[in-house]
Amino acid sequence: MLTYELEIKLTNIFDVARKAGVSKSTVSRVFSHGYVADATRRKVILAANELNYVPSLLARQLRDQKTRTIGFIAKSYYPSVGVLLNFVTHFAERKGYNVTVYFTKSKKDEIRILDNFRLHALDGLFFVANRNDWSFIERYAKYGPIVTWRRIKSNKVYSSFIDHYPLYKEILEYIYNKYGVQKVGHILNDPTKNNTKARLKAINAIDQKYPNADNQWQLFYPEQEGAGEKAANKFLNNRDAPKIIVAYSDYVAAEFISNLHAQGLRVPNDIKVFGFDNSDFGKFMNISTIDTCLNLQVKNDVNYIISNLEQKDFYKEEIHPRLIKRSTC
Repeated sequence: MLTYELEIKLTNIFDVARKAGVSKSTVSRVFSHGYVADATRRKVILAANELNYVPSLLARQLRDQKTRTIGFIAKSYYPSVGVLLNFVTHFAERKGYNVTVYFTKSKKDEIRILDNFRLHALDGLFFVANRNDWSFIERYAKYGPIVTWRRIKSNKVYSSFIDHYPLYKEILEYIYNKYGVQKVGHILNDPTKNNTKARLKAINAIDQKYPNADNQWQLFYPEQEGAGEKAANKFLNNRDAPKIIVAYSDYVAAEFISNLHAQGLRVPNDIKVFGFDNSDFGKFMNISTIDTCLNLQVKNDVNYIISNLEQKDFYKEEIHPRLIKRSTC
């Protein structure tokens, strides 16, 4: 019986350095996307290709103690989540980081992700929405940076948020100044959320300022998906429904308008609608809205994660939301 021995020679970083005539650290910078002159980079890549060298991701992670991966955590998918994911992925990629997406169905799902984070399978976490209390999630902040775009008060979880109180108040002031004091309806998010509380505070302030104001028509929906349709059905079945509606997102406003159109009502002739967040839905359907500068909120969150991981100073970009007047209101 014949026995064959196969000798396999594994190429390492030193072989590439010798072949290219450069130092080991130069080869390392090439494959970690550090600065290297173009001519030198070409020599290193050519040598690596000739030697069939493949950089070891595992070795690099063990050396750097980083996976260069950010966890993106949401409860479910709806269009606004897609917008957030697009921004997170874009900003992270520019810094050399990847994004892994998780959709949680329970608190246990979320805890499994947090435990992976504790074991350094992820470098940072971006929360779109949480299932466990923030006080529980804060316990994991010692393992790395955790951020959210939600408005929370925490010394351990960074939140790049805007105050919805003055913005919502500005919407109502605009409506009353343009159309006179009248009945206004509100499609709102979960009443336990801080942004909803800020909007209710704004409504109360307007009620105090304008005694004849009527803001009692209020609907609450914890999730965006289906909220516009449900609100439209409530509206259509209410003979005393208001003629102006403010929705907590452009997506909800767009869904609300679409369902009214299906029943023969026209915006702004029969009813006026104001959105919130200046998403693509608002732009495509020409919905009056507030530009919340969501891209800058996400940019601050991602930069906070990476600044912490790379031990660099974090510089927060100032955010200046603005009211955008379009055809629906």
